[in-house]
Amino acid sequence: MIQRKILIRNGYVITMDSQRTTLSRGEVLIGDDKILAVGHGLPAEDAEIIDADGGIIMPGFVDNHRHMWQTNLRAMLADWTLHEYMRGIRFSISPVLRPEDIGAGNYIGALEALNAGVTTVFDYSHSNNSPEHATAGVEALQRSGMRAVYGYGLVPAPIDHPAFQSVEDRIRDAERIHNDYLSSTTALVTMGMALTETGLIPWSSTTKEVNAARAMGVPMSIHNNNYFGVTVSQGVVPMYKHGLLGPDQIHVHCNTSTPDEFRMLADHGCTIVSTPDTEIQMGMGHPVFNEAKEFGIRSTVGCDIITLNGGDIVGQLRLGLQDARVRVNDTFNARKEMPLRLTTSSMDSLAWGTINGAEALGLGSVTGSLEAGKQADVIIIKGDSPNLWPINEEPGTVVFHSHPGDIDTVFVAGKAVKRGGRLVGVDYAAARKEAEDSRDWILAEVMKVYGMVLPPEESMSLISVEETAVANMEL
Repeated sequence: MIQRKILIRNGYVITMDSQRTTLSRGEVLIGDDKILAVGHGLPAEDAEIIDADGGIIMPGFVDNHRHMWQTNLRAMLADWTLHEYMRGIRFSISPVLRPEDIGAGNYIGALEALNAGVTTVFDYSHSNNSPEHATAGVEALQRSGMRAVYGYGLVPAPIDHPAFQSVEDRIRDAERIHNDYLSSTTALVTMGMALTETGLIPWSSTTKEVNAARAMGVPMSIHNNNYFGVTVSQGVVPMYKHGLLGPDQIHVHCNTSTPDEFRMLADHGCTIVSTPDTEIQMGMGHPVFNEAKEFGIRSTVGCDIITLNGGDIVGQLRLGLQDARVRVNDTFNARKEMPLRLTTSSMDSLAWGTINGAEALGLGSVTGSLEAGKQADVIIIKGDSPNLWPINEEPGTVVFHSHPGDIDTVFVAGKAVKRGGRLVGVDYAAARKEAEDSRDWILAEVMKVYGMVLPPEESMSLISVEETAVANMEL
């Protein structure tokens, strides 16, 4: 029996169903944790009424690639390349982190996501330096109230005395997290695996990581084909040759991929997640939305690293859409012509950040669209600010004119986590202090250990590990 009903009315409803149905002055009826109906004239008996006031009602966004643990180092990488990121974050800062730093980053990162209307995230948690780090990351996500796939990071950090001595040790701890915390497939936080980039570990270990994820039956994600000029992460071809590709995989970036490699991913039902801000800035190249479309690969989007850009997924949709458009337009301009029409729409980009992401995570029947029977992950964008006056009923209003401050209400599984523009049940002062205390400790510890935040170019980097990577890829 339904205990509680909520009727959201008087809004432009963007359903993101298979027909991309939209409704003018439409309504969404929620019963407990599920959507009961979408339409007009829905029954209001015993329901709390929420007036969207001509705003936009749509599914919560899905971020398919975010390293939540980095949130407390916000904006530090605003002027860094990918080489600097690997030296500074992955090979220097990550090894010094405490479990409480992972917990703080995940919690604050989840609050930022929810505030921006992101109701589901794949947390690529690749700073699991001990079992306690992994536990802290999971518990922080559960505490936040958001929907998440916790991608257990199997990536080894360069630590003098590591808690995990082998890939088998890391897999055993992933199994612990799966069995003790994330055994349910219907809970808000479920299990995933974040694989190590190919080349950083022996190929036999890569195979073990993939097989472990499949044995658990969970989605897996891997940074792939995103570094130019090095061996690390050039994994599509060897994964194809050894029968490791599959529809349970999200391949991150893929900027260096050739047509043959895109075809391999397409033939095996893989998903690509693009992260426009990081890819364009850090030297990975253009996001591959156009290539994914050409080869019939599902495209999704992620904010990636909050150490660079913010956690607003709409910003990634906007940048990714315009980059996809200009790359096509450039081909016309090169012939001294102008394009007559655009080939990628605002609705296409909304799909990257909603239903496509949900389907890639195996949650397509759960979230990602407003349809009866799905979980009530719903957001309301209100037109209370001049940047939205007047709200016109166009998908582009979301992509090109909205920002997190416009998101008035957010529901996750029918529970309000943001109302009236404020997160519900969150002690803002305490959360901010948690983030600041973690940041202060991290930076002090890094300075104590290394004497600098960004180590010099001759320190451990993708270039210095090239010889090892080549040896690791000897199959």
